[in-house]
Amino acid sequence: MPTETLNAASLSLIAGFVSGVISSVLTYFGTRSKIRLDMRAEYDKSLHDRRLELYKQLWPKTQPLGRFAPYEPLTWNIVTKVSSDMGHWYFFKEGGIYLSKRSRKPYFVLKTQLTKVILNKGLEAQPDEYIGDEARDAILNAASHLRTSLADDIRTRDAPWL
Repeated sequence: MPTETLNAASLSLIAGFVSGVISSVLTYFGTRSKIRLDMRAEYDKSLHDRRLELYKQLWPKTQPLGRFAPYEPLTWNIVTKVSSDMGHWYFFKEGGIYLSKRSRKPYFVLKTQLTKVILNKGLEAQPDEYIGDEARDAILNAASHLRTSLADDIRTRDAPWL
């Protein structure tokens, strides 16, 4: 009987040891996952806050391109100023590094439409004259699409999910 007691005690000791190892491994991976999740959440919050700050700087630069803004005909001078302001925001205010992948395309579509007007020698020769309906509509549509994309990035038009 003493060997049976010894075997039972050994089995109990081994079972306790295996249980402790398994518990330790599970605790390690659970803690590691929680730390990674917390770090990801903090990074996402930080990125959101920085994008919000930068997007709030870009938004008013597109005011002359608003469909329902106080009416002012678009001219070569206005288009050139908006394009310059956007470029300054992109490169010198760090906006370009924080612009999301989803919003890069609308940003550059707008810049392309603005550049078409800027490179038009006829419009450049009369910088305070109206650029025309076709160019204006392309610019206003591109600007609207960019602003929608920016708002979607920072989820300002979504209902709260909490």
